[in-house]
This record gives sequence, C-alpha cells and structure tokens, in this order.
Amino acid sequence: MSFLITGGTGHTGAPLAQALVQRGCAVRVGTRAPQQAGQVHFDWLDEQTHEPALAGVVGLYLLAPPLVSDPASIVGGFVQRALARGVRRVVLLSSSAIGGDEPGLGSIERLLRAEVPEWTVLKPSWFMQNFTNLSHHHGRSLAETGQLYTSTGTGRVGFRCSTFAH
Repeated sequence: MSFLITGGTGHTGAPLAQALVQRGCAVRVGTRAPQQAGQVHFDWLDEQTHEPALAGVVGLYLLAPPLVSDPASIVGGFVQRALARGVRRVVLLSSSAIGGDEPGLGSIERLLRAEVPEWTVLKPSWFMQNFTNLSHHHGRSLAETGQLYTSTGTGRVGFRCSTFAH
C-alpha cells in the first residue's frame, strides 16, 4: 500500500513516514521543498502539485495548511480528488483543543466523517518536542527557568508518557 504524508518532513510526518517504511509500506512524503528520494512537491495552495502527490496512494496523513482561517475550503477539494482516485483512509492531525463542531480543523473533521470510508482524527494535547526544542517557547522556558507556563493559572496539567505498538 502507498501512503501520502502531507507535512512529511515535520515533527509528526517524518517519524510517521519512517515507521511506515519500516513496516514495508510505500510512502510518498509531501513537502514544499522536496530534497530526497520518496519526497514529492506538495503545496496546499498549488493544486497542480496535488495530482502527482496522489498518484497511486490509498491512504493520507493530513496536516492541514497552517495559518488559514478556513482550512476546509482548501482541504475539502483535495480530499474529494483523493477519494475519486481510490483513497480509502484519511488520518487528520487535529488538536484536543478543537471540537468537531467548531470551525477550522473541526470543519475538516466533519468532512472526513461525512465523506471518507475510513477516517481517523488524532487529537493530541502536547508534543514532547515542545519541551525539548529550545526554539519553542516551552522548551526555552524550561531550559532557562525550569518552569512550564500554560493558560491553566494555578491549575495543573497532567502529562502522561505512553508508547503504543500495533
């Protein structure tokens, strides 16, 4: 099976692509600046890059276009073209802070539920890279002050470390 990983060079896409390759899957890494074998030019705002990226894939990992107020207006047409070409499974990286009835990523969640035969919505709350990367404000704060600042005020934020295998 062949999968397209949008945002495939990023913090979630790159490890996912690597894990799929290790399991013997064919992976196409969608990126705006392909530099290696297995990478394909993909730009949400350039529909001409969509067709080559979709060729022969049966599954998608969607990282919605950043800094777009209505990502469903862009992602929706792409998902429809993917379905028309035989894609059956779509996995969306969303957020635990976004409800399925909300705009933005919530709109994409509703689209997947209504249109895609096999869909999954991932709703993480944190990424470990936020704590270890000094260019991220959490990582920088932890390194400089030993403190993690959140919008919870004096409340607590529970973190759970877990791994999963299939």
